Amino acid sequence: MTASALDVGDITKVGIGIIVAIVVIGFLIGLLITAIVGRIIILVIVVGLGIFVWQQRTSIEDSINKHKCDLNATFFGFHVDAPKDVKHFCRTHSG
Repeated sequence: MTASALDVGDITKVGIGIIVAIVVIGFLIGLLITAIVGRIIILVIVVGLGIFVWQQRTSIEDSINKHKCDLNATFFGFHVDAPKDVKHFCRTHSG
């Protein structure tokens, strides 16, 4: 049985094949990392906005409940009018 050795032409072909495989794998990993990083950025933005909206909602709720019907509340800088039933309740129960 004779062993077949690689000659210079074969080594060149194997080297080119490995380089192409590394480039393709690198490209695929780059796409995967880009997608993951993009999703993480979107997640951080959505969670941050959700926390901000919740804080604004809590601020309005505190103005009405804890500050004895302070109906001068803003939500994202816009004045919020309380519903008529809340205004009526505050007029009848404020001291």
